[in-house]
Amino acid sequence: MTIMRHSKAQSTGPLASVELVLKPGQFEALRDLLAQYSGVYLDQTRQKVLTTGLAQRLAATDGTLEAYAAYIAQPAGRAELQRLAELTLNHETIFFRNLPHMRALREAILPEMHRRKPTGVPIRIWSAGCATGEEPYSLAITALETFATLNTRPVEIWATDLSELALAKARLGSYRGRSLSNVTPEIRARYFDPRGEAWLVNDRVRSLVRFEQLNLLEPFPDDARGIDIIFCQNVTIYFQLATCRALIERFYQSLEDGGTLFLGFSETLWNIHNGFRLQETHGSFVYYKEPYRTQPGAPGTPVQAPRPAGTRTAASDSRQTRSLREVRSRPILPPQARHTPGERRIPSPAKSSVEQQPSEPDIVQQGYTLLSAGRVTEALDLLTQVPLNGPHAPQAVALIARAHANRGDLDLAVAEARRAIELDSLTTEAYLLLGILYAQQGQLQSAVQHLERARYLDPEAALISFHLAEMYRQTQRHEWALREYRNTLRKLATHPPDALLDGVAVRWVRDTCQRYVEILADEQR
Repeated sequence: MTIMRHSKAQSTGPLASVELVLKPGQFEALRDLLAQYSGVYLDQTRQKVLTTGLAQRLAATDGTLEAYAAYIAQPAGRAELQRLAELTLNHETIFFRNLPHMRALREAILPEMHRRKPTGVPIRIWSAGCATGEEPYSLAITALETFATLNTRPVEIWATDLSELALAKARLGSYRGRSLSNVTPEIRARYFDPRGEAWLVNDRVRSLVRFEQLNLLEPFPDDARGIDIIFCQNVTIYFQLATCRALIERFYQSLEDGGTLFLGFSETLWNIHNGFRLQETHGSFVYYKEPYRTQPGAPGTPVQAPRPAGTRTAASDSRQTRSLREVRSRPILPPQARHTPGERRIPSPAKSSVEQQPSEPDIVQQGYTLLSAGRVTEALDLLTQVPLNGPHAPQAVALIARAHANRGDLDLAVAEARRAIELDSLTTEAYLLLGILYAQQGQLQSAVQHLERARYLDPEAALISFHLAEMYRQTQRHEWALREYRNTLRKLATHPPDALLDGVAVRWVRDTCQRYVEILADEQR
């Protein structure tokens, strides 16, 4: 392997003077090595993440890329491979990230387990991929709130992560800013202590949680046996299919019969594992482990696990999909082209009955409206109500991907967009979003491919044509760019100049297209 180094005369610091440019094949080789070690598969949108991490480790070890790559591929370089892997992981999380899951845990699952278990036997919860600790501490607070008046039910929370850096912050337990956005003043007063500008989780919460470094691809320790509840959210979205199947099977073996598995909203066991039953529990979809017992005449027949009160079985976990054509493509444009009101959180209206709940198409449309108004958090809370085994899941997941992109969580945005395409290969929004994200990462050819797919699926979308024209121009395909700018102008002809298309000013797009049409047309003369 070779490395290109470019000096920057005005840069400062030990790392700023080195910029890595990987040649063809180098990124793929290192990506595959990291995936084999940690399970996390870096696609091209995250190439910069890897090169930045490599630059840091090469500066720290004072070696060449060739020697470094050879070293971390050997058993002796395992510790260094771990350090590099930590620099590529996404630790973005907040307290009570999935509110419907926490509500189901408090109102149904923990009370049911309390009724089933003998007095004094602990409920064991595993936070697998706990990152910087917000999730396990949220689980601890939920348990304390659930069993506030019960002293006979101990709860043990085992929190694991690959990254020692993340675990160090988790053990510190000090948080501020966005990570506390879902923490109410009442919960903050009961379970946090102020420390300057930060908030420290108190000893009541800490006493329930034990942190430990663990690579989910390696053999599980004895602590992974007899688990009642596993939370593993937004972890498997970074895994390839074979890796995901193997991990879910090991989770299945770790859980007690009737135990529950909580995955992230866009993570599904469809075509991955059939030992779980998907159920709706207090507005949240949860996977329950079904035990397999030999019955007369039906060996290996699954026996249904106990269900908490207030649950209903999903019709199936099969995939029903539809195109995103009903919700037009909504791109992300530069700030000067967007109308983005400040995000404002409002309380959700109370629902007294199932009949009052909006339909899935209504939820998708409301989620789009909230996103267009800049109310990203509300949109995410709403869109996670759409079941993944329903026909509107691809639309919801694509909009969730867009929401993550709008607030800068690009890793999650890419993962969710790809999951939307897995659910339905005709999901226009997902191709468009991936095209934009690839363009932002400098992967222009990949951007063109995804945008061309989006245009094929929705040939009359003006903003798709605009983004594609921009990519053609940047890749020096000027004749194609000229054609696509003209197509954009044609599609905008029926829109008033002051109108907004998904928050994008028509006048801005039109002016940009006209400017480049003139420039490119002059070049062809």
